[in-house]
Amino acid sequence: MSKLARDIMKIGVPTCAVNAKLEEVAKIMMRDGADAVIVMDEEDGAVGVISQSDLVRAFTRNWALLAAKDVMTEKILSVEPDVALNAVANIMQEDKVHQVFIMHEHPGTGKPSAVVTMRALVREMAGLVPERPAPPVKRK
Repeated sequence: MSKLARDIMKIGVPTCAVNAKLEEVAKIMMRDGADAVIVMDEEDGAVGVISQSDLVRAFTRNWALLAAKDVMTEKILSVEPDVALNAVANIMQEDKVHQVFIMHEHPGTGKPSAVVTMRALVREMAGLVPERPAPPVKRK
């Protein structure tokens, strides 16, 4: 039986506001060890994605004055958790992206819940366990 997106997805996706400055977006990526950040609008939910490549392209511009909305890609590639990893890999290749997202549809707005990255596919090929976020620390 082939593995599915849910078997290697990383739960939790970093997000930023549409007006977040690129310095903040870069800090979020570094803090979370992420390759991309989902751009969120209060009314519309997820409206775009910013990858490391988007930030590097912005570096040659006056990036300190730019906001997430200025560099984001509006197309957010998403899959269902039960999609086969072969299909996920094909989507990444065809669309030339390094990650696809699993979206949770709330009434009215979509929110990211998990991500499958190229890194996760390579970990799978290497026979390593998927990266999972550490469980929350219980406070007494």
